[in-house]
Amino acid sequence: MPDSGPLQSGMSSSRRKRTSALARSPENGNPGAMHRLASLLRSSPLRPPGRAAADLRYGLERTLHDGAVTEISALTLELGVISAATTDEDVRKRLADAQHHVTSILEALREVGSVIYPPVLATTGLGPGLHAVAEGRGLRLRLDLPGTELGAEARSRTGLLIADHLQTLRPGSVVRVRVRGRRLVRVRITDRQPGGGLPRERRAVLRCG
Repeated sequence: MPDSGPLQSGMSSSRRKRTSALARSPENGNPGAMHRLASLLRSSPLRPPGRAAADLRYGLERTLHDGAVTEISALTLELGVISAATTDEDVRKRLADAQHHVTSILEALREVGSVIYPPVLATTGLGPGLHAVAEGRGLRLRLDLPGTELGAEARSRTGLLIADHLQTLRPGSVVRVRVRGRRLVRVRITDRQPGGGLPRERRAVLRCG
């Protein structure tokens, strides 16, 4: 039987290159998955998502999380268990390398999911969810929200509208968000990005219910 070592090595190298390209961060000059998606959002005007679009995005994020993300998480743990059980140092090193690359893929998928529909919006409420999104992006966010929690549809669509805009801003930006209304939700977003530029103001109105 012919030796398959060179072929396996080539395949491993190819997989590593694809994984590195997927998980690469914008700080090193090569945009990763999150940065590319943010660029797409940045090129679009401030548009409130419709109810169907919000529901679709929520469903896509849950499908991604419950499917690929969960299975890859289990694979990462399994690789760790196998690595701990082996006494062969060469095998252990190769397993650790594989686990590292699988973890990189997992983080990239989670980033994509958070852009599709930030999970914190569904689990923590509008205010805490948006603060979590802003913190993850390195933004300074000030929220002025209604005294009572919005209904489910208004909360979902308003949260997505604001989160989409936050994804377009550079770390260190200062953002102020004001939300008023319940069925007719009015949103005003003012942001100042690093570098001393003039503040920008965006407004949107969502008809909910």
